[in-house]
Amino acid sequence: MENREPYKMKTFLGFYNLFQVGYCVMVVVKCFQAGWTPDYFYRCYETDYSYSPKALKMAEVTWYILFIKFVELLETILFVLRKKQNQVSFLHVYHHISTFVIAYIFCKYVGGSMLVFSIVANSIVHIIMYSYYFISAYDVAMFKYVAGKIKRYITSMQLIQFALLTTNNLFGLQPGCKTCKPFLVMYIPNVFILIYLFSDFYKKSYDRKRSKIE
Repeated sequence: MENREPYKMKTFLGFYNLFQVGYCVMVVVKCFQAGWTPDYFYRCYETDYSYSPKALKMAEVTWYILFIKFVELLETILFVLRKKQNQVSFLHVYHHISTFVIAYIFCKYVGGSMLVFSIVANSIVHIIMYSYYFISAYDVAMFKYVAGKIKRYITSMQLIQFALLTTNNLFGLQPGCKTCKPFLVMYIPNVFILIYLFSDFYKKSYDRKRSKIE
C-alpha cells in the first residue's frame, strides 16, 4: 500500500460492524440456550463431556467464538488497506493473535465449564464496541456526538471485562473444582498482559488529552 491511495471501504466496514453485532448477539443467545446462567461467574461448573443436547450446544458455542476470532484477524488487513498504520499497534496485533490462539485451545481442549463466562462477557462488550464503530463511521451529527461521548468508556469497559475474567478464572482455580487448570495457568497471565496494554493505551489516549485541556 506504500504507493497506493487508501481504500475508503465505508460500505464494507458498515456491513462488517453490523455483522459483528449480530454475530455476538447470536453467541450470547446460544450460551443461554446451552444452559449458561450468571452464576457461572463464581460457581464451579465443570465441562459436560456427554452427548446431551445442552453439552453439545455449549461445545458448538466454543466453535462459534473460535470462528469469529479468526474473522477478526481480517481487521489488521483492513487497517493496512485504509493506510491506518498507526492502528496496527503492538496492542492490536498481540490482542488479536493471542485471543485467537486461546479460543482455539479452549474450543479443542475445554469446550465448556464456568469459563464460558468469558465468552458471554466478551460478546456483550463486542456488541457495544462494534455498535460504536458502526455509528462513528458515518458523518451524522447525532452519531458523531454519541461516538465522541462514549469512546473513552469503551476502553474502560474492556478493562472492567478483563478484571471480571480474572476473577472468574481465579474462582476456577478453587480446590475441588475440576476446571482445566493448565488452560487457566496459561490464560490468567495473558489477561494480566492485556490489562497492562489496555491501561497503557488508556493513559496515553485519554489522560494525556485531559491534562492538555486542563
